[in-house]
Amino acid sequence: MQALHRFFAVFSVGFLITHVVLQIMRGRVAPSDAFLPFGDSGFAVSLGTVAAELMILVAATGAFRGRFVGIRWPWLWRALHVTAYLSWPVSIVHGLTAGRAAADWVTLSYVAAIVAVGFVLLVRLVVTVGPRDRAPAKFRSAGKTGGGRKAETIRVDDVFDEEFWVTLRKEVRR
Repeated sequence: MQALHRFFAVFSVGFLITHVVLQIMRGRVAPSDAFLPFGDSGFAVSLGTVAAELMILVAATGAFRGRFVGIRWPWLWRALHVTAYLSWPVSIVHGLTAGRAAADWVTLSYVAAIVAVGFVLLVRLVVTVGPRDRAPAKFRSAGKTGGGRKAETIRVDDVFDEEFWVTLRKEVRR
């Protein structure tokens, strides 16, 4: 899943760069509008600039996530990387309002994408927030009788996503 995630991330940034370059080459936007939002090209194009910059931030944090392990605030990576959730709806509004009026099939594909992503986010929320029993089976019954393992101290990075941080540390060591 991680490799698929990375593939689509690189793929989407490639399409983003292609889109921006083509819009500049066709004379629809000024080169400065690709970097500075709220210029002469209008509000809808500016939304695209904001979405693009957020997407570049997401891509950069993904590329340099190993650097975030050794810093004082390892949660900073997740806080920055989660801006993808902000970039996507802004880009949807940009796509539907910039340029010519969208064809019916385009609007329908945007709606289908919104529904699909909404469903996946709902599933992720249920899986992430839902109850977790991380204790191995041999320790589950021990807690009921008063015996068994002592409670372990919970570290801050365990609260966010223990499996993620373990995997990240292994990558950094490699």
